[in-house]
Parts: sequence; structure tokens; C-alpha cells
Amino acid sequence: MPQNRKTPIVLRFRQLFDESTRLLLFLSFILFYPFQSFGQDTNLTSQIKILLENSTYFYQENDFDKAAKQAQEAIVLAEQSQQKMLVATATYKKAQALLAMKKRKRAHRKEAKELLKKSLFLLATTNNMELRLAVLDQLEWIANQENDVASATLYAKQKQELKKLAETKEIAEELEERTEELSEKTEELEEKTENLSVRVETLNDQKKALTEQVATLNEEQLQAQLVIALQKNEVDSFKFERQLDSLILAQNDFIVKEQASQLKLSQNELQLQQAQRNFFLALAGIVAIIAIGVFLRYTQSKKLNAVLKAKNEIIEQERKKSEQLLLNILPVVVANELKIHGVAKARKYNHATVFFSDFINFSHIAKSLSPEELVNLLDHYFKIFDKIIEKYGLEKIKTIGDAYMCVGGLPDRHPTHPQSVIQAGLEIQALLAKQKKTNEQAGKPYFEARIGIHTGPLVAGVVGSKKFAFDVWGDTVNVAARLEAKGASGKVNISASTYKIVKDDFKCTARGSIPVKNRGEIEMYFVEAFD
Repeated sequence: MPQNRKTPIVLRFRQLFDESTRLLLFLSFILFYPFQSFGQDTNLTSQIKILLENSTYFYQENDFDKAAKQAQEAIVLAEQSQQKMLVATATYKKAQALLAMKKRKRAHRKEAKELLKKSLFLLATTNNMELRLAVLDQLEWIANQENDVASATLYAKQKQELKKLAETKEIAEELEERTEELSEKTEELEEKTENLSVRVETLNDQKKALTEQVATLNEEQLQAQLVIALQKNEVDSFKFERQLDSLILAQNDFIVKEQASQLKLSQNELQLQQAQRNFFLALAGIVAIIAIGVFLRYTQSKKLNAVLKAKNEIIEQERKKSEQLLLNILPVVVANELKIHGVAKARKYNHATVFFSDFINFSHIAKSLSPEELVNLLDHYFKIFDKIIEKYGLEKIKTIGDAYMCVGGLPDRHPTHPQSVIQAGLEIQALLAKQKKTNEQAGKPYFEARIGIHTGPLVAGVVGSKKFAFDVWGDTVNVAARLEAKGASGKVNISASTYKIVKDDFKCTARGSIPVKNRGEIEMYFVEAFD
């Protein structure tokens, strides 16, 4: 009875203590986790397994470049930790990704072959039959691709032997399990048999002793033995009564002790309630202190996050400025290629249109202006040129002094680039004519320009390793420059190759064949207006 009353109180106290402990641990975790997490070291094996899982994910998503990179990082970490199985797994995954790549197949196949051989060597002392078979499958496939019959036959033979070994191992393990079971059952049967033999021998001995004893007794002795047995029963009965009296006394004593225990238990309950009240007061104080600490930490973290957010915004703004500056210098395709690969390959364009313009009497006008005024005036006109060519989707190449050069048809190839270049040239001439009237009335200097346009093949790209500049080369560029030199003020002068493309879109005036320095005679046309 006392145990049934005491146990719930002890359990309640333990439950209360456990709940309080969990609460303290939870609050401590909230308070200190953000700062402790920075000092924890990441388990190297976990990092390797995460990289292998990432490699598998990217492989399944057909992103084989990322799959190979993740596997390579896993190889480096696994070699640092000297874990042969993980190194073998990582090398296999990288080889698998390399074999799936569509570009540079021969080089990737060669690299994958070396990785697979390395993986197979590391797996030689392991029991990972599945991975060894997968590696041999890949090596056999590579050998077949390279028409290496001997190697393919060797790998196929190794696979068969490995499969036989795996089957033999499974049979041996099954036989070993069955042998162990039979041995256990045999031992159990032997033990039972031995126990039965002992019991049979004991019973035989008892039976023999009783038989001998009965055989030696006569009738009087049997009666005497019977009298002794009856007397013994009476003595046993008296002893039982005495034991019963002792049991009654013990029961009464137990009742008295139980009443005393109940009284003590009531006192313990009062003490427990007082201890609970004191514990809750202490716990409330601790919780309040922790809550204040959490609030202060939260406030500090909020301030730090605000500072980090502001810094990240500044970094993002600077990144966008750098991105915009790069795009102002280079075409989007070339800029992206530089960012990804660090270099931009030169490309040949079989059909592009080059635009050249040059201000007439620039040197004479420049003498009458200060350097600052001259630069500001050029900047004013060239900014207008920039807006016009951007409107027609052309690519600005460069300015050299008072000359302006742009190209249509690159880096994005489109069939109507000759028409777009001519439209830009006509709009520029119209704007210069309008600006001339305004400046003449105000007594200010003005510019007139010659424009030359030619369509043909050229090469475009970025050269050098510093101060990148996108430029074009080829005979088409030289011809466009000659057309500009043989042009006229306010006119757009085009070549015969350009005329053949745009003759149905613009009204043109033939100028005949005009001799050009180092080029012989070139057939030229003035574009008058839209047809």
C-alpha cells in the first residue's frame, strides 16, 4: 500500500524535473546556437557523401559538367581522409559523368578510362561487388568503343569471374548459417538427453534403495515406522499453528508500520509541494534571464542583419554597374563568353554590313574651339549616333577622332541588317542637316558628315588581355572606309554588294565605277530616300 502511494509522487517529481530540464536546454539552444554554429567543424565524411549525392542529382538532371565537378571535389576530400571506398566511388561517378558528355568525347573517354582503372584498383581489396561490376561494365564499353577486343574480352571475363565469386560467396554464407543452426539444435538435444539420463539414473537409484529398504523390514518394523510417521505429522501440525500465530502478529505489526508510513508520506507530500513552489520560482527567474538574453541577442542579430543587407545591396549595385560597364564595352554574347571562359573566340561572319562616318572639315573647326568645347561637341553628336544605332539594333565598334564605326549583322545574325544600317545612316544625315540649320542661325559651329556602307564577310572578336575592345577585321572594313572617303556631305554612299540587297527598299542613284586607292574601281550608289 505505501509503495502504491509513494510511486506516483516520485514519478510526478521526476516528470517535472525532466520537463524543466528540456525547457532549459531548448532555451539555451535558442540563445547560443547562432553563435556556436560558426565554430562547429563539418564532418569530412558527411561532406563527401553530400558531394556524391549532388553528383548523382546533377547526373540525373543531365547536367554532366556539374556532376563531374561535384565528383572531383569529393575525390579531393576522400583522398585527404584516406578513405579508399569513397575515393573509388567518387572516381567512378566522375568517369560516368565524363562519358555522358557530348563534347570532346575522345578526351573525356580517355580521362574516364584512367579514373575507372584507378577505381577498380582501389576496389580490389573490398567486398563491394556491385560497384566493381559497374566499373567493369564501363571499362568494357570503352574498350568496345575503341575497338580494343583484347581489353573488352578481359573485362568481360573478369565480370564473369566476379559474378561467380559473388554467387559462391552467397552459397557459402547460406551453408554457414544452416550449419550454425544445426549445431545449436544438436547441442540443445545433447543437453536434454544428458539431463534425462541423469534423472533416469537418479530415479533408478531411489527405486533400488527403497526396494532394498522394504526387503530388509519385517512386519513389526513396518508398524514402528508407521507410528513414527504419525508422531511426525502431529509435530508438524503444532509447528504450523505456531507459524500461523507468528504470521498474525507480523500482520498486526505491518498495519502499525503502514499507519506510520502514511503519516510520514503526508509530511513528504507537504515538503514536495514546497520544493515544487521554490523550483518554479527559480525556474521563472532563469527563464526571465534567458528571455532577456534572447531578446538582446535577437536585437543584436537584427542590427547585424541590417548591416549585412545594406552591404549586400551596395555590392549588388556595384556588380550591376560593373555588368553595365562591361556591356557598354562589349556585345552581350562576347561579355558572357569572357565571364564564363576568361577568353572570347574570334568568329567569322560571312555576311555583315560595316558603317563608317567622318566629319567634313573637322580640323578647320577644331582650330576655332578650345579642347573642352571640341570634346563636348563630339560627345554631343556621338551620343546621338549611339541612340540611333541602338534603335536599329546595330553594334558600335569604336570612334577614332571624328570617325564613327558600327556594324550590322553581328554578333546576332539577322537577314535585314543592310536595311537597318542604311536607315540609321539616313537618320543621322537628316539629324545633322537639322542641327546645321539651327547652329547657322545661332552662329555656332556645326558638323557635316560623309557616310560609307559596304556588305561582305569579316572577322570579329576581342584581342589582348588588358583593356578589352571588340573589333572587326577584313577587306569589308577597308572597302567601307574607302566608300566613306569617296562619299559626299549629307549623303549615304553604298557599294554594289549592298545595293543588290536593298535596291527594292530604297531609292538609289548610281554613281558609276569610281577609282579607289589600292582597290581599283568600285561601283557606288547614293541612297536618296525610302522607296
